[in-house]
Amino acid sequence: MDYVQGKERPNVECILCSIRDEDEKVINLKLYQDATAFVVLNLYPYNPAHIMVVPLRHVLKYTDLTKQELLHLSRMIQGLELMIDDLYNPKGYNIGMNQGRIGGASIEHLHFHIVPRYGNELGFIDIVGKTRVVVEGLEGVKKKISEHVHEYLNEEFFKNF
Repeated sequence: MDYVQGKERPNVECILCSIRDEDEKVINLKLYQDATAFVVLNLYPYNPAHIMVVPLRHVLKYTDLTKQELLHLSRMIQGLELMIDDLYNPKGYNIGMNQGRIGGASIEHLHFHIVPRYGNELGFIDIVGKTRVVVEGLEGVKKKISEHVHEYLNEEFFKNF
């Protein structure tokens, strides 16, 4: 809660640029980076394998993306969905973004969320305890995805998929 309320957020200009640059002030759950974008686990995930796809360039609005960035980001999202399907077998996805504070964005750097949905997220503990339990820790998810992400996001994928 302290992080969400801004009390424990690192003192950096942009948290996503700091992750991109591997700034030691931030927790870095980056899984992949290429010349256009990077992929990072969400520090406070809705579900296991909740991933964010982030343009390398500090972009605020969807309309600021170049055609090449837009295509590359979309292809990355496709590849990551295929990977998550193979590793976690979700039953559906929420894929999207929030733009601007009024639009629900808590970070002023455009990014896309990929949230796998399993169909049984809300359980007894969630309702009675008014809390969420994520069934797999971030380090386990990071290890699993890091071992496979290059199989799904590579030059061959972008050429042939």
